[in-house]
Amino acid sequence: MELKGGEVNILNAEKESVKLTKTGLFLCKEGEVILNIDEKEYHLHKNSIIIYFSYSSLHIVSHTANLRGTLIGANLETIQPMLYNVTNFNALFVIKQVPHQVISDSQYEVLCEYIDLLKKVMQKEQQEDSVEDSEERPISEIARKQTELLSYAFMLEVLQCYASVHSSNANFSRKDEVLQKFVSTLYRKYRQEHEVNYYAEQQFLTTRYFSSIVKERSGKSPSQWIATALMVDARNLLKNSNMTIKEISDALCFPNQSYFGKWFKNLTSLSPLDFRKGKSEKSSEDPHFTDVIKRGISHINNNTESD
Repeated sequence: MELKGGEVNILNAEKESVKLTKTGLFLCKEGEVILNIDEKEYHLHKNSIIIYFSYSSLHIVSHTANLRGTLIGANLETIQPMLYNVTNFNALFVIKQVPHQVISDSQYEVLCEYIDLLKKVMQKEQQEDSVEDSEERPISEIARKQTELLSYAFMLEVLQCYASVHSSNANFSRKDEVLQKFVSTLYRKYRQEHEVNYYAEQQFLTTRYFSSIVKERSGKSPSQWIATALMVDARNLLKNSNMTIKEISDALCFPNQSYFGKWFKNLTSLSPLDFRKGKSEKSSEDPHFTDVIKRGISHINNNTESD
């Protein structure tokens, strides 16, 4: 989303703090803005980027009239497949402590080029998705893959902007450490270990207390994290491998193929076979985020009409 001037209130965050339901970033292209995220203030200007996380509190303190920038947000489910390929996953937690960076002119130009290219490819994907002719489906799949790969390359470019950031233990709480250890263990063990109590025991915590910490710090329960990790892997194997559904079920350590099929359909509204055939799922858009955006747009339109 490209923001200009008065449109910064798209999230209704100027009058009071709001809870963010997406993870993403804001790239400041012109002007200045002062943000308060989780009670910490950040001053952004051109060549500034800031990464925000789901369930953080955002308050837009002030901004100049000429503020212009790009706001990018995504569900964890969208980002998670890319994170599998980040070798030092723990480094991502450092960004939460130091989310704001001033980048070089060359880094700024590269990010802008990626954003422009992503817009073009996503528009192409949307246009081709609207074509009902089944013969055009392979083209649509290519566009979707282009979007996925470009998004991954863009994310790596953003992470490169934070390459010199170092952790500050003073800002890293015990609860942050619990979440970090959980996610690190999850990426190694999610195929074999589907139960929350396993991850709680790894940190010598009760399942209830462990679950409350993960929910508080990430906005998602441990069971949601586990289900997301399994679903991302299942979708990838169904789309991009020649494994049978039984082999995928076995690889993900489900009790049997029938159980895997029911679990998959419960989360996607499709059977694994229908998903493999390319049938459409029900919308996975976060209704809360959509509602917030609509309220923000209504706010802008009403103010424009009154002017």
